[in-house]
Amino acid sequence: MTESTNILPDPARTAVVLGSSFLGVYAHAGFLSALGAKDFSPSRVAGSSGGALAGAFYACGLRGEELRTAALDPKLRRSFFDFGCLWRLPGIGSSLWSTGIFSGKNTVAYLRKHLGDRDLGDLALDIAVTNLSTIAPEILRSGPLAESVMASCAVTALFSVQKIGDQRYLDGGIAAEFPFEHFIEDPSIDTILIHRIRHEKSDQPKLKRQTVSNAISVSHHACCTELHRMRTDLAAAKGKKIVEITTTTPFPGLFSNRLAPTCYERGQQSGLNLLL
Repeated sequence: MTESTNILPDPARTAVVLGSSFLGVYAHAGFLSALGAKDFSPSRVAGSSGGALAGAFYACGLRGEELRTAALDPKLRRSFFDFGCLWRLPGIGSSLWSTGIFSGKNTVAYLRKHLGDRDLGDLALDIAVTNLSTIAPEILRSGPLAESVMASCAVTALFSVQKIGDQRYLDGGIAAEFPFEHFIEDPSIDTILIHRIRHEKSDQPKLKRQTVSNAISVSHHACCTELHRMRTDLAAAKGKKIVEITTTTPFPGLFSNRLAPTCYERGQQSGLNLLL
């Protein structure tokens, strides 16, 4: 299911922005696959969390079946888990040690193995993170690719704080669900093409049960919605064209790849619909 515009922008002056979404790598990769199949090559790609992961595959030259295979590989999903969680979980629950249940080290190793020791500075890719050292959202445009992607995916408490050099990072989606603010003042970009993922049964959090996790989820959603509105208004005031495409998918789930192909195909259809 897709919401889009039929006016096709100039790819050379377009930035594609892939929004933060739980396991959104599947639908985002499908969307990028469709753009590649139609020879629509944006000037830059920016991503947050799952969007950063899909964007990394695309920026490293994966297209067509290679991109699909990389995104749907069950080993990618499994790389986010490690048995050290058995030691970290009590520390998280008691607040006595550890900043996250999973370390993310296996994912960094997986990405290095499949994408090489690349640097962001060599790719047309921007990755959103939250910099805990400066206490601010940040767009990474240089630095080690694998570590930067993992930092963008590091959901608070689920993953440990990610260290790159002397900086400390967490999930890019905390304050940059759709990382495009840096394009607003960029004279080379006229159009900002945003790919948003929504889930069929949990489009947005609702405070049905008064639990801590649900309250945090609702509060985070409210902050992201307001920040997106403000950034969109600022972009419009600067003469930028915002095109938002929404792909609705089933919720991928934590422990199975069963719905991953469906998510990929729906993202792909969104891209094809855009380029009709």
